[in-house]
Amino acid sequence: MALPPAEFAAALLREAKETHPWLHHRLFRMLWDGRLTPAQLRDVIRQQGCFFLDTLRHAAWKIISVGGYSPTFDDLERQRALIPLVVEEGGEDMVGGKTTAHAYLFIRLAEGLGISRDTLFATDYLPTTIIEKNELFLLQRSSTVEALCGGNLATESINPIHMGRTAEALEKHYGVPRAALEFYHVHMEVEDEHAARAVTILEKIAVTDEEQSRGRLALRRALTARRLCADGMLQAFVGDHDANP
Repeated sequence: MALPPAEFAAALLREAKETHPWLHHRLFRMLWDGRLTPAQLRDVIRQQGCFFLDTLRHAAWKIISVGGYSPTFDDLERQRALIPLVVEEGGEDMVGGKTTAHAYLFIRLAEGLGISRDTLFATDYLPTTIIEKNELFLLQRSSTVEALCGGNLATESINPIHMGRTAEALEKHYGVPRAALEFYHVHMEVEDEHAARAVTILEKIAVTDEEQSRGRLALRRALTARRLCADGMLQAFVGDHDANP
C-alpha cells in the first residue's frame, strides 16, 4: 500500500542519511581523520572526477526524461521546475550570477591538490568507478521518479554533511587553500534546496505503490553504486592493511 507522498519522501531521506557510504564508508572516515596520504587523496579525487566533471549532463537528463514524444501541460510544468537544477550545475554566471559550473569548481579543487587539468582529464578510471557513473546516469534516464530518488534524495540530501566534513578535512589535515574548496562550499549551500525541490515534485507524482517501489529501488541502486565505487577506491589506493579502523 502506498504511503502518503510526504511520508514516502521523508522515509527515503532518512534511509539516505542512515546508510549513504559518503557518510559511513571507511574510506571517507579515513579522509576526514587525515589518515589518507596526499597521494591516496589525489587518487580518490581523480576518480571522483568521472562523475563530478559530468554533472551537467547528469542534471539535464532529469528534464530529458520528462514526458513522451508529445509533452502534456503537466510535463512542461515539471520540466520548468527542474530547470534551476540544471542552471546551477552549468553555472549561474551564464545567466547573470557569479558561481561558475560545478565541474569547473572541481577542476579548481584538483589544482589545489596539485593535480593539473591534463592529468585530471587523463585519469584511468577504475571499473567500479565506471559502474557507479553508468548506474547513476541510467537512473536519470529512466523516469522523473527514479531520477529524483536516485539523485536528489539519495545523495544531494546528504551532501551538506559530506561536503562540509570533507572541506574541513582538506583544509585542516591536507593544507588545501580555502579558495580551492569552493566546490564543497557551493554544494553545502545549494543541496538542501535541491532535495527540497525534489520532495515537492515527488509529492505530486510518487502517489502509487508502483511509483514508490520504483523510487525506493532507485535510491537503493544509487547507494549501492556509490558504495561499490568507494569499495573499489579503498581496495585500489589504500589496501586492507591500511584500511583498518
